[in-house]
Amino acid sequence: MPLVGVSLFAARRLVDLAQCEGSEWLVPQYAHYHGSNSCSAIMNKYLSDLEFRSHMFRHGLIDRMKACNDIPTRLAESITGHSSGGSEFNNYGTVGYTLEQKLEVLNRIAV
Repeated sequence: MPLVGVSLFAARRLVDLAQCEGSEWLVPQYAHYHGSNSCSAIMNKYLSDLEFRSHMFRHGLIDRMKACNDIPTRLAESITGHSSGGSEFNNYGTVGYTLEQKLEVLNRIAV
């Protein structure tokens, strides 16, 4: 998935920090941990202190795509990793959206 806006800035910053430290990992302290000490668990603990949940990022992304009024549902689902399911039409074959198509949408809604 292409990164844009603040996400791209943050990812570049992590790469720069890892390179400065000579690390092959972006966040080496979490490279081999699982469970309550994993990076996602730590982030969720931090976010919960702010009364925020990680799934709110996806909801915000979906809200911004809906506000555009012209992004096909299947393309939006391809970006978020969700599927509305339903008919055989939705369950077989590939959607076939390119990274360029996804990038165009993400650039339109970037924060």
